[in-house]
Amino acid sequence: MKKNIGLLVLGGLFLSACEENPVIQTDGFQTKPVIYSIIDSEDSVHFIRLGRFFSGVTDPAETARIPDSIYFRSANLKVTLLSTRGTKINVPVENFVVSDKDSGMFNSDSFGVFRFEKKLVVGEYPLKALLYDSVFIEVNLPGLPVAKCSTSLVWPPRIWSPFGAQQFIYIYPDNPMRVLWSGDAWNEIDVSFKIMEQFPDTTVTQTFYIQKTNDIHWNGKYYEIKIPYELIVQILDQNLKVRSDVIRRYFGPFRIDILTGNQDFDIFMKFREGINDFNYNPFFNVDNGIGMLSGKSSTIKTALYLDQASRLKFAVEPSLRKFRFIEY
Repeated sequence: MKKNIGLLVLGGLFLSACEENPVIQTDGFQTKPVIYSIIDSEDSVHFIRLGRFFSGVTDPAETARIPDSIYFRSANLKVTLLSTRGTKINVPVENFVVSDKDSGMFNSDSFGVFRFEKKLVVGEYPLKALLYDSVFIEVNLPGLPVAKCSTSLVWPPRIWSPFGAQQFIYIYPDNPMRVLWSGDAWNEIDVSFKIMEQFPDTTVTQTFYIQKTNDIHWNGKYYEIKIPYELIVQILDQNLKVRSDVIRRYFGPFRIDILTGNQDFDIFMKFREGINDFNYNPFFNVDNGIGMLSGKSSTIKTALYLDQASRLKFAVEPSLRKFRFIEY
């Protein structure tokens, strides 16, 4: 994945029946707020989207053209942070106008986005420290019960292997590259590396990615994956092209991206594609409302290079000789 996760939570009530013109409006329907926010511990500006749960009495495309049907004109949001020392602080929240939003059925000029500014982490990697344990959001709307939600904040994941000062990595037959880190309930890892291709008139850089969100070993304290030598050979063999004008190919830097999310984020990711034909999301953690509040964080480690023995092994690998790799 790439670092940035764009999700949109919309409320809708859809009931179906086996008849030509089903009645999908239910008695006693009451509108509710739809709250969506993912708090990234690495950010200092945080956003909350507030929508309105609407009934299915009309076509959604028609409802979307009536801002009062999908957004609230008047809303008061309260954000509270619980520090690691156990003290609570209230953070000012302001309305925010999105000027460069993507087009879409439910993206009218009136949709409610709120933001608050707060630095949640201090220090530099690998000595970053989280200042707050959790976040609480309350939404007050005229005539409706107060909607409440909370979630834990996520410590930036720490990569233990390759360790902090390590510059060279080793990928060799029977000796895979090992990535070990401390994370939270949900984890994604991206290992990318560059291949440099020198031609008579230019040098071209290609980047290859290995991404995993499952098959990650967890030993009770650390998460771990291994990148085998054979996998790198397979990726190169399937994606590089044999060219007669290439002078040489060689490995550029490696990069490791770790994204981790809390338990609320983990549950939401399992259901975000929906479970039925209407793509209805069955998970929400909002009292007196619908939607999701969760936390995530990330860490990047760059400027890693293959050691000389590993580069030499790839250079003489039988299936890669046609690509004219060199060991440096």
